[in-house]
Amino acid sequence: MKALKVLWRPREQAECSLFSIEYQEKVMIVTIKKDENLQGEPMAFALMERVSKRILRFPVRGDRGKGLLIADVSVEHYLDDLITGVWDAYLELGKEGNAKKFRVRDKITDVMEIPPFYVKTTNKSFLPYSTIKGNLSFKCDASKATMKINIFTLEDNGVLTFSGNFNVPSWKIRDAKQVKKELILKSKNQEISVRLTKGKAVSQDDPTHFEARLDWKDKEFSQLEGQSIECSVKFTYEQKEMVLPVSIPPLNEMNQSAVFETSKGIKKLLISREEKDGTMAILLTTETVQAEIDAIYSETGEIVMLGRVVSSDEEPSNISQDALIVLKNRDTEEEYTFETKIVQSAFKYTFNIEDLIHKGLFTHGIWDLYLLINDQNIRLVTRLDGITNKQKFLSIPQQLVKDKEGKLFAVKPYYTLHEEVSIFCRDYINVKSIERVSIEKNRLKIRGKLNIQPPNKDFPSSIEGRIKINGGYGRKYEIPVIWDTKKTGKSKLEFQFELSGDTNSIEPDEMLKDINFDLIDCEITLGDGIIPFMMNIDPAKVIVTLEDRIRHSAKYKNVLAKWGQRLYKVCHRVLPVHTNTFIFQSFHGKSYSCSPKAIYEEMVEQKRDFKAVWVLNQLKQEVPGNAVIVRPHSLKYYYYMATAKFFINNGNFPDFYEKRTNTVHLQTWHGTPLKKLGYDIDPNSPSYAENTSPQISRRNARWDYLIGPNQYTSDILKRAFKFEKEMLDVGYPRNDIFYKPGISEKAENIKKKLTIPKNKKVILYAPTWRDYDFHNGNQHKPYEFKFDLQRFQEKFGEEYVLLLRLHYRDATRIKIKGYENFIYNVSSYDDIQELYLISDLLITDYSSVMFDYANLGRPIIFFTYDLKRYGSQVRGFYMDFEAEAPGPIVLNEEQLFHNIKHIDKVKKLYKQRYKQFQEKFCHLEDGQASSRTLEALLK
Repeated sequence: MKALKVLWRPREQAECSLFSIEYQEKVMIVTIKKDENLQGEPMAFALMERVSKRILRFPVRGDRGKGLLIADVSVEHYLDDLITGVWDAYLELGKEGNAKKFRVRDKITDVMEIPPFYVKTTNKSFLPYSTIKGNLSFKCDASKATMKINIFTLEDNGVLTFSGNFNVPSWKIRDAKQVKKELILKSKNQEISVRLTKGKAVSQDDPTHFEARLDWKDKEFSQLEGQSIECSVKFTYEQKEMVLPVSIPPLNEMNQSAVFETSKGIKKLLISREEKDGTMAILLTTETVQAEIDAIYSETGEIVMLGRVVSSDEEPSNISQDALIVLKNRDTEEEYTFETKIVQSAFKYTFNIEDLIHKGLFTHGIWDLYLLINDQNIRLVTRLDGITNKQKFLSIPQQLVKDKEGKLFAVKPYYTLHEEVSIFCRDYINVKSIERVSIEKNRLKIRGKLNIQPPNKDFPSSIEGRIKINGGYGRKYEIPVIWDTKKTGKSKLEFQFELSGDTNSIEPDEMLKDINFDLIDCEITLGDGIIPFMMNIDPAKVIVTLEDRIRHSAKYKNVLAKWGQRLYKVCHRVLPVHTNTFIFQSFHGKSYSCSPKAIYEEMVEQKRDFKAVWVLNQLKQEVPGNAVIVRPHSLKYYYYMATAKFFINNGNFPDFYEKRTNTVHLQTWHGTPLKKLGYDIDPNSPSYAENTSPQISRRNARWDYLIGPNQYTSDILKRAFKFEKEMLDVGYPRNDIFYKPGISEKAENIKKKLTIPKNKKVILYAPTWRDYDFHNGNQHKPYEFKFDLQRFQEKFGEEYVLLLRLHYRDATRIKIKGYENFIYNVSSYDDIQELYLISDLLITDYSSVMFDYANLGRPIIFFTYDLKRYGSQVRGFYMDFEAEAPGPIVLNEEQLFHNIKHIDKVKKLYKQRYKQFQEKFCHLEDGQASSRTLEALLK
């Protein structure tokens, strides 16, 4: 860093540099030291936004004899400007009209910690920092609560102590005694809370300090045994709550394990540190013996493990007996056992991977390994070699293996965070991104990026395969293709690909219409095996028009983007508002659905005289009536956005859109809220600033009308968005479908479109997206159902089919091969209301889908297998979820299957609560919400 600063030192030898920064009320006081060699009368301290070059000037004062100049920067006054971008600091010298700017040097913020300037109204902080060139700049960030651990020790007797301080910028703590601090220890199935102390050596005036002392010999901790334990601290003050994970300082030298004796036997405590963020994880085990793996070999279709049995005090033992190796699926708990022998405490086992796979004993997922001896399951571990953090430093070779159908996938033994041994099976190839899709001269071309797992060094640059596209009403398109691949060099896994295949026998428009009806089934032929994987196409990537081609051209796409907004500004300024033009948009153009769809179709049914413009990524979308379909940010889009009178959306339009006089903006919103919105979010939450930013407020100010599906939602939306215009308490237009005549015929047609047999009942599984699961290293692993699909089909397959409605990131990871006539992936289906209509039973969790589905009066089961983990979020819901949910809350597969089997009893048991739920959330729904909306809009 110092070398770079020398190389990039400004040409002028005379400098102005930061002397100090102080805060006073709503003003940031910046003191600059000016060298005598700098000529010119001081005019102003200036902040210039790095991209737009906007300048804010602040007068300077001070003792000029000493070369100190002081500027009062009113951050709150200029907050709308300062809240975005990076602002570089200058000192302006000279006379007005002929001033020179000198960059302010910064030698302070690198060596001295200067706290940010906190702005309470936005929960943001204005932060000074030194650039890589050693100059002073500022940026505005969301203020986040922080916790710093100062002391962290683990004693040999199993006593863990740590202490530190927390800081929540928005909390003005007046009474230290009112601050409560708890340590939360959370495993997969259990949660324990431990009260924290202030610490004897700490001043009573410091409410931010805490100290934890955990004696792991205590009985209360035994319920956390055998599972990885997450640690966090919960701070509470004046009914405000903040939970922060415990992170171990990176340079902290400490014991990472302790072995100690308890009344229940000898226990071992292991502490691990996540490399990315320092987060602590703990494992507590009871061990009379330990199954230590000394060597793992992974090659030629086999995984060989050499190990030994040692006593818990690591003394040699002399055991000779029969034993079992246990292979257990981490999520489904499916397990298999294999015989082995322990000879003088040593054992060896060889897994023939292909043989296991051919027998159907080894499927996708994570498999944990145990040694079963004397009726005790002992986890296979590698803890006695003195090497810690093996997961980061040691990698066991991955193998490409083939199942009995000839399909190839990757198998790899690996070390867990707590130095245990597991094996995971996963897809060899995953689609990372899609860049463009086109049909040119009767050839389908798809370009994007793949992640190809090792071994991939010699992966062919050109290879054959096929893709299969499923469409509505049973339409199928199977195309032999060539995959051209090239390693990008950006990571060990990333490859650029271009796929091409002949479409002579296919109607291209029909195929493009179906391109994202379902996931695309892909195959690559490698040797005598086949590599299967799934692809999801965003219709926005499909090239249909000349403008699309230009937009995907590296040479012209930036030019087109600039001209689009220029066209908008010209049309906005010059052309009149077209009084009968309506713009409809749903979910940012991703689908033809929700309340905008219902309102539009009501207008068509009423035969109103209007011009409709639908903003959709899918230009081949079937839309009744004579609507014009435009892509977001196309030239036509900008033209209509500038000239339309009515704007109907279930979200917000982009920031470039400026509402014209006499135009009307209807915000339908997109669901009864379960989780906190806007200004209802805790100001201490990291998401508060994002959801209450000036940009969001400006977008919301464009709304003229806001639809409320029920009084509960209306009250929330008005408060959370500070909406003061007209609230339309009319019900949700999108729910009119449930009350219209002819729904039986409509449901029958939807079933036909999805090729669901008429005689089958339908279960819809629609869980919420769990970002913690996706981002926890699982994005390239198979989606893990928390119930066994095989058992589900065996129990309910004769009566039901199962529809899966997952987040698109999860949908590409599902493995449903072999369940084609039982499980239907409807994650890309445009309108979820149509899926509700054909479903006899809904399985969900914390998703707001419950509110719309309740209109049908059909049963709902809440499969909340991670309720312990979600506990704090559930407590932050608007409604009392556990008290008001109109159906059973189940935590595991056994409870789920039991309630499905006895669904008629469930309906009777929850009849009264369901009725109360409908009265609260569905009381305005009667099938006329769209009509009432139009009456208010066009009055």
